[in-house]
Formats: sequence, C-alpha cells, structure tokens
Amino acid sequence: MELTIIAPAGRIKRLVVPLREAPTFPLAILLLLVVTALLAPVLTPGSPTEQDLGKRLLPPAWVQGGSWDYLLGTDLFGRDIVSRVIYGARISLTISLTSKGIGAILGILVALPAGYLGGMVDLLLMRAVDAALSIPTILIGIVLAVTLGPSYEAVIFVIVLFVWPRYARQVRGETLAIKQRDFIALAKIAGSSSARIIIFHILPNLVPTLLVLSSLQVGAAIIMEATLSFLGVGIPPPAPAWGVMVADGKDLVVSAWWVSLFPGIAILLTVLSLNLLGDWLRDRLDPKLRQV
Repeated sequence: MELTIIAPAGRIKRLVVPLREAPTFPLAILLLLVVTALLAPVLTPGSPTEQDLGKRLLPPAWVQGGSWDYLLGTDLFGRDIVSRVIYGARISLTISLTSKGIGAILGILVALPAGYLGGMVDLLLMRAVDAALSIPTILIGIVLAVTLGPSYEAVIFVIVLFVWPRYARQVRGETLAIKQRDFIALAKIAGSSSARIIIFHILPNLVPTLLVLSSLQVGAAIIMEATLSFLGVGIPPPAPAWGVMVADGKDLVVSAWWVSLFPGIAILLTVLSLNLLGDWLRDRLDPKLRQV
C-alpha cells in the first residue's frame, strides 16, 4: 500500500510514501487511540464521571486489594480509571485536532501571501507572527480561566494562539524557497495570477511540510491541553481529561500512584508516537534525507 501526493505543477515529481515501511509502533498506538476515542461508549465498563465513595482509591486489579471490576483502579471519588482514560482520549483528540486545524488554516493564510508577495506585506504579517510568538500562552490561559472560567472554548483559543504562528513561520520559509523555482517563473510567463500561482502551484508543494508539521503540532497541542488542565485552567471537571486526571493524583503519588500514572502513560505514548511518525514522514518526504 502506498500514499501518493501529486503536485499539479508538472515539474515537481510525484511523492510516493510506502506505508509498508512505516514504523509499526507509532501507527499501532495512534490507531488504538483513534479506535478507543471513537468507540469510548462501547469499550468503557462504566461512566467516567459516576462516583462511588465506597470504592474510592481502589488499586489496580493485580495489586492486593484491587478488583477486576476496576482494572486500573479508582480515583479519589471512586471513579473508574479505565473509563476516564478512554474518554480522555476522545477529549484530547477532539481538542487537539480542532485547535490544530484552525491554527494551521490561520498560519497558512498569513504565510502564503507573506512569502510570495514579500515587501511590506511580508514585513507587516511576519511582525504580527513575531508578536504572537512572544505572547505567553499559559498566562493567557490563566487570565481567560479567571475572567471567563475554565471551558473547552478557552482551551481551543489558547492552543490556536500557540500553534498558528509556528505554522506561519514554517510555511513562509518554504514559500520563499518554492517561489524561486523554474515552474513558478513559467507560470508567471504564462500569465497566471498571483492567487492562481499560490493556490495551484505553491500550496500543493507544501503538503509534505504540512504533513510533518501537523503530526508534531498535534502532539504539542495535547501537551498544551494537558498542561492547562493540570493547572486547573483547562477542561472543567469532572470531564475526564488526561491533564485533569494527572492533577487529581498529584498529591497521592505515594499512596495512590495509579491515579496519575495511567493518564500520564497515555499522554507519553500518544505524544511519542506522533513525534516518531513525524520524524518518519520527514525522512520519507525529504529527498535529501531519503538519499542518505
């Protein structure tokens, strides 16, 4: 099986990525994550928010005192850890993909005209990007949480604020390189407008870069969401976000280590898999690295 990316510009070769050579571990982890997020109501043994104080802080099933009804144990309020970790995958994926998508669109809309047109347009737009990069996103999240209260919308806004300037800088740099290519000069000679060159010649040739950047930024978005939730300014409880679960167990690391450990492992495996997949995509889509 192969993943094929075709650029409309005739002088750009077709990129063929053999999926059979893809790293098995990251793909398996990410596939498991997507399946559990989509089938969370079916896979979970119970409600992720249902409390049972009579069964609070039960250890995992294989530890003395544990129960197989609660495979990974329960938290401070008697909620099932398995159910909360599975539903947490849905929350993390939804927020990270939504915020990454919005941030990518904003970054591309800013970077393409900046890189292609240059001059004053490039100067003004990239100064806006520099200003956005200088904003402390965690501080913005805390301010929003204090003024408006923790919410999904506030978390998405903060992550978009974190993501879009990084897309803008990368895409602008790639655009500066691509617009010097011969097929762009031929398109200008043929009378193509700037909008047509950007949409039909430059943008398709940015697909490899966007694929790699997206795989890395999804992991960064998950980390940002978990950080905000851990600080209490992200997803409002009792929603089973992974960051919230880690925060719930931060004072119980010695006596009830499982409360924080399993959502922490979920964050670790997800971000590690996305980074490994991004590295593999970069190696396969970059002709220079592929030759090495």
